Amino acid sequence: MNAPFTAVHFATYEAMKKVLSEISLENASEEQILVHLTAGGVAGALASAVTTPLDVVKTRLQCQGVCGADKFSNTSIRMTLKQIVAKEGPQALLRRLKARVLFHALAAAIC
Repeated sequence: MNAPFTAVHFATYEAMKKVLSEISLENASEEQILVHLTAGGVAGALASAVTTPLDVVKTRLQCQGVCGADKFSNTSIRMTLKQIVAKEGPQALLRRLKARVLFHALAAAIC
């Protein structure tokens, strides 16, 4: 999950930074800070949104059998994904999307 997150994050960050730098004034240091904050926030939000289904699968696999959580017959990501969708529907893969996007947008903007 970390590799896709990082790939989306840095590709988006660099693209946003380039776009925003062209819009902002070159000599204003406050604008440069705003460019980095905005680009980081957008990159964190997009990367977390794109990788949320992978995070749901990872968490389900880590927690299987704990406190009554479902157990999966196979520990492959693909099979777990299929079982979640079959049992709970595709919307289950986006569980906690808003909280995850908000957390990563703020964390990436600060970093």
